[in-house]
Amino acid sequence: MKSEFEEAVESAAKLPSSTRERILATESKTPALTEVTTRVYKRSPYVVAEVLLRANGKCQSCRCDAPFLKEDGTPFLEVHHIEWLSKGGEDSVENALALCPNCHRQAHYGVLELLPINK
Repeated sequence: MKSEFEEAVESAAKLPSSTRERILATESKTPALTEVTTRVYKRSPYVVAEVLLRANGKCQSCRCDAPFLKEDGTPFLEVHHIEWLSKGGEDSVENALALCPNCHRQAHYGVLELLPINK
């Protein structure tokens, strides 16, 4: 499901360049500030730690090395739930993968088939 902002970007991209330029010329360069309340799942740090350790510094989708090391020297990977928590997925090692940022964005915004491998 696309956010209101993502839909607005799509609509803006469909306008002729001249129309966007005219709007940009008059639009404020200081964005309005909005306060947002969010709900987040309280995830298990043990699941995240185990998934990251099992990945051993490699994305579990593309198999490439993590793109960089964090300040503490550990590889930067993001833990993603195969079946999203918001859709009833479990917060379990079996339902999670360690992904590089590119594969993680693709899992959310593109088409990426993810298979459980942390059994």
